[in-house]
Amino acid sequence: MRTDIYTLAFGGSGIGKVDGKVCFVEGALPGEEVIFEVEKDTPRYIKGSVLEIVSPSVDRVEAPCRYYGICGGCQLQHLCYEKELFYKQQQLVELIRRIAGEGRPECGDIIGSPEPYHYRTSVTLHEGAGGYGFYDTSGRNIIKIEECLIASDAINGQIPSLPAEGGKADITLKSDHLGNVWSSDRSGERFFRDKYRDTELFISPKAFSQANRYIAGKIAETLEGWIGSAGAGHAFFDAYCGVGFFSFLLKNEFDIRIGMDSDRIAVGCAKSTVKELGRGDVKFYRADAEKEFFGVFERFKSKENILLIDPPRRGVRKDFLDDIKAREDISKIYYLSCDPARLARDIKILAGGGVWKLGRVQPFDMFPRTKHIETLVEMVKA
Repeated sequence: MRTDIYTLAFGGSGIGKVDGKVCFVEGALPGEEVIFEVEKDTPRYIKGSVLEIVSPSVDRVEAPCRYYGICGGCQLQHLCYEKELFYKQQQLVELIRRIAGEGRPECGDIIGSPEPYHYRTSVTLHEGAGGYGFYDTSGRNIIKIEECLIASDAINGQIPSLPAEGGKADITLKSDHLGNVWSSDRSGERFFRDKYRDTELFISPKAFSQANRYIAGKIAETLEGWIGSAGAGHAFFDAYCGVGFFSFLLKNEFDIRIGMDSDRIAVGCAKSTVKELGRGDVKFYRADAEKEFFGVFERFKSKENILLIDPPRRGVRKDFLDDIKAREDISKIYYLSCDPARLARDIKILAGGGVWKLGRVQPFDMFPRTKHIETLVEMVKA
């Protein structure tokens, strides 16, 4: 089939039309005329992949990675970075409009990464035939790799030394601010120190941590500015806190900061940082936030209570969101998400009933050259 591509879908496929039916064409860019192979044809849409680019876009670039198109990690290396940012912002706004029902979200310009390559300070490789690598575009097979162009140089220096066989099914490598690399596969490397915004935190190769150092700092800076002046009578609650990144890095004044996460190692890191910094105003609890948050909240709530929700990619359970929006003693809600569709779904739930409404929206390009969009939103009382 032949079609003209007029925009880019979330996920990276170009969108065109054939006989009025929407076509999602993998590998195509807006402004291109392409011939594509049909892989799925339904009454509502067609999916396929490019066979021939009849007229290439001026925004098309040569992908530098030798595994691009085979490895499933990156989807946008064939698009210039300036336009990647443009389309990601467009996709986010469209998803919030369509799924959350927000006609005109107050969305700031997406904050890009200074470097679209060599930015990742954390990668997880999977054991496959002959060595470690990443899942291919089908999501079923492992492609053995020798380097990953979006990973830090320090991590790439360690990939060739991973065992050819007999190791763990998954190995996570993390690089710190000094260029040291820590592995989940090496004994004695459970915790290490890393620095963000001039604060040293304990991190673990066995626990989640932010993968783009620059963007992580920008998110903390943005959240800090949105919260503004706090002080006496203010409490900060960090659900899904991980290693305590935001609990430690926000420079606002709070009477108390409370973090909660179900991951034992992550909470162990956070408690080690508390001890190292001598912070009596920061406490962490290992618990399932969706089941146990309000028990802890009742013990520490203050006059003004600020809640940060930073869940896994799946988003938040509806019953937990319903409980949150029913509370009169929560002053503001901030939600950080790596999946804009699930974020939009949860915005709709929180805004339902008319007690809360969507405030500001700020996208960040935490993962350049991939389809992912990191977004911070503010929910305020209606």
